[in-house]
Amino acid sequence: IKPNAEEFVSASSDGCCIIWDLRTNKRRINLFANTFFKSVVYHPDESQLVTTGTDRKITYWDAYDGQAIRIIDGAESAPGSDDINTLAVDPEGEAIVSGGGDKLVRLWGYDEGHCYFVGVGHSGAVKRVAVTPDKTKIVSVGAEGGIFIWDFAQPRTLADL
Repeated sequence: IKPNAEEFVSASSDGCCIIWDLRTNKRRINLFANTFFKSVVYHPDESQLVTTGTDRKITYWDAYDGQAIRIIDGAESAPGSDDINTLAVDPEGEAIVSGGGDKLVRLWGYDEGHCYFVGVGHSGAVKRVAVTPDKTKIVSVGAEGGIFIWDFAQPRTLADL
């Protein structure tokens, strides 16, 4: 749900994400992909949506017209056990955190789509990730019941060093 409570997005296993208008209770835009969607999040400036699912891709969408902007490979292992189950965007929109069936937590730079850090520790699929509002920690929850708290490290490019 957008902070202005005028719009929300739903994702489902039929390969469709829908942006809904809460004022009219009607569909505004349909997003289609060849995947069973598992997670969808708004970028903090609400100009883009980010989705993921069984295709192991992280897809950026324009929230205004529903067009795919960028698609990145979100997991590297064999199909079947490595769906990406969950996404989170940090409060400033500079990073994406993902988790999935490969039991890994990944931290991506939002703009460049590069994976900067990989967290290894879960013994089951990662079901949920979140970034604290102060961007100091990442919390992940696994299917095995494990809850991990990771230090957030700001993604940096060579130009930043």
